[in-house]
Amino acid sequence: MAHSLRLITYLVPSHPVEFYEGIAHFLEEELHVSATLVYESRDPIGLYDDDRPDPFCLKEVDIGFLSPTQYLKMKKSKKIELLPITPVFTHPRNAAQKPGYFADVIMHTDVEKTVKSFLDLRGCNWGYTGDNSLSSSLTIQKLLRTHGENSSFFGNTTKTGNHLLTVEKVQDKKAIAAAVDSTAFYNYKNVLHKESEDITILDSLGPLPPYAIVCGKHLNGDLKSKIVDALLRATLTRPWKVQFEKFGLIKFVSNSNDAYSELEFTEPLGGKGLSSVYY
Repeated sequence: MAHSLRLITYLVPSHPVEFYEGIAHFLEEELHVSATLVYESRDPIGLYDDDRPDPFCLKEVDIGFLSPTQYLKMKKSKKIELLPITPVFTHPRNAAQKPGYFADVIMHTDVEKTVKSFLDLRGCNWGYTGDNSLSSSLTIQKLLRTHGENSSFFGNTTKTGNHLLTVEKVQDKKAIAAAVDSTAFYNYKNVLHKESEDITILDSLGPLPPYAIVCGKHLNGDLKSKIVDALLRATLTRPWKVQFEKFGLIKFVSNSNDAYSELEFTEPLGGKGLSSVYY
């Protein structure tokens, strides 16, 4: 194993770190490289500046896993490029197995009798991950606008920091409802095996643009091609298919910058979020 491959994910702990460890181990086996994984739980949108340059600028990492909003922010550094591949996850609304994920609007079952639609959540305590979260904040801001509402629609908003904590807030009734990354919610129930019978999905919004897999522009072109080809085959062999399936992964498919064009031109990045939105 003469070559090394350094992976970083910004989607943990909302997504299980074991999923990204699996990708690292798969690439190591397939490409005969030494693969390592690091994760950064802080949002890169506000993390990197002149005092703390991002690790792609420093050439400390080769491959990264980002949310759509994180990708749009970080690609401005011109030190990364999108790999033409993305994971597809299982979801009741994704029978066609298309790329992208959903914002699951979840609530405690105690309010099922009175809450039949999103508008019935007026005045509730709303949980969300963070102001730059596409699934829990930006998508909800857009939904509120379509109804002629703003963040004052909610009685109170609670920022949690990650999707797992958001689900727990709803479970503990510290928030009546919330929107969470659908992949995070699937893994909350099926991988972490959290008791979740007291949480129900009111609606699912989306599909949202797919998760972005990026590489540093310093990465060898031949190695980039081999990574993409390997991931396209990742679920074709039974052992890896079984390993990835438990996290809800169906397969990897092609991706391009076109998937993010609408988000890039219509959604605010680094905005005020649900805590103080003005229109």
